[in-house]
Amino acid sequence: MLKRVLIYAAGILLVSLGIVLCKKCGLGISPISSIPFVLADIMPFTFGSLTALFHFVNIVLQMILARRIWDLKLWLQVPLAFVFGWVIDLLNRLILIDSRIVFCQAAALVFSIIFTALGMICMLDMNLIQNPPDGTVKQISILSGLELGKVKIAYDVICVLLSVVLSLIFLHKIKGFGIATIVSAVFVGKTIQWIRCIVRNRGRAESC
Repeated sequence: MLKRVLIYAAGILLVSLGIVLCKKCGLGISPISSIPFVLADIMPFTFGSLTALFHFVNIVLQMILARRIWDLKLWLQVPLAFVFGWVIDLLNRLILIDSRIVFCQAAALVFSIIFTALGMICMLDMNLIQNPPDGTVKQISILSGLELGKVKIAYDVICVLLSVVLSLIFLHKIKGFGIATIVSAVFVGKTIQWIRCIVRNRGRAESC
């Protein structure tokens, strides 16, 4: 159990690092972080705090969809949301990237995808506490009978559309949407599959 908890904690750190790197690259933000990213320019709260708030909203959505309020697995997501918010704000202060340099932008985006994928694998494979947005996607998939991947795509699209609407209303411009948004949406999932394939085949990447 201790080993699982440590790997899970590493997953939280890696996912948070991936989110911050994507934010710092200056090419847009990943779909899952698009709403907190825009709200950070509208409300007097940090990006990490608003990410935690976004996670809380997803926890409430899961409770409504599952019609279970007093579910321990759902309530355990609450401290996870706090941890995510705190780690994101910490890394956001520590990491400095010059987004005016194309190489720095590209490197930040590539490592963002890699770290996010690795972190998600660590969290998912340890099967401890569900990440709130992923939990919402899973719950919708169960209730609708739709494939998890399709629900995830629809969820990401809705997040991006909501962030665009919010930015147009309050900032009078599109904020956060860019090449990084599209690249993250496409390649995080593919990177997860690629990493799993390498591990399954003991490093024989050519068979993937």
